[in-house]
Amino acid sequence: MTITRGKSNGKAEQRPDERTVAERTVAERWTLRAALGALAVLTLLAAVGRYNARSGGLLVLREWFDRPLLFFTLALPFLLAVLFCIRWWVWLRVVLGICVMLAAVATVPLWIVVDSPRTTRTVAAPDRPDRRLVIQEQGWSMQSVEWVYVDEGSGLTARRWEIAYVGRPVASVEAAWAGPNRLEVTADGWAQSVDLAADGRPLSPVDLG
Repeated sequence: MTITRGKSNGKAEQRPDERTVAERTVAERWTLRAALGALAVLTLLAAVGRYNARSGGLLVLREWFDRPLLFFTLALPFLLAVLFCIRWWVWLRVVLGICVMLAAVATVPLWIVVDSPRTTRTVAAPDRPDRRLVIQEQGWSMQSVEWVYVDEGSGLTARRWEIAYVGRPVASVEAAWAGPNRLEVTADGWAQSVDLAADGRPLSPVDLG
């Protein structure tokens, strides 16, 4: 009777430990699923933003989701959670964790140096309030990058078409309406007329990159 009690007591003492391990495994499993789900959502939103960042993409999706640095920064803690939950070799988890931490540190100067493009001018087309000329500029250490866009439409269906890109050191880029369907783009004494299709698409975009 004594031996039987000892065995039953021993089993009773192990059950709480087994439940603790099981609960920990369930918690890790749910954390892993949540982290992978968050990474999938961030990847999807970033892909939607990059797709609409092309010429002719939806303006609202471009402005909301074309933020690669923001999505990369948000993904870092979820990557750490995945590394914590996946049962790899310890040394590999440590190495990957250090890489993720170094990537997090590297984003700090990027947030300081890389600024978002700022709009310097917006002009509506003659007799076309739904068509607007937009000039944006992004400052860098050695030069500035400028874009000339045409926003066609309004609200959620508005699209942004790229008219000109200036990536080399020039004094400035200027653009003005020569009619509801034509733009005059000048840079350092150089000029070009750009005709627009009915949907705002440029028939001859300018690239001075």
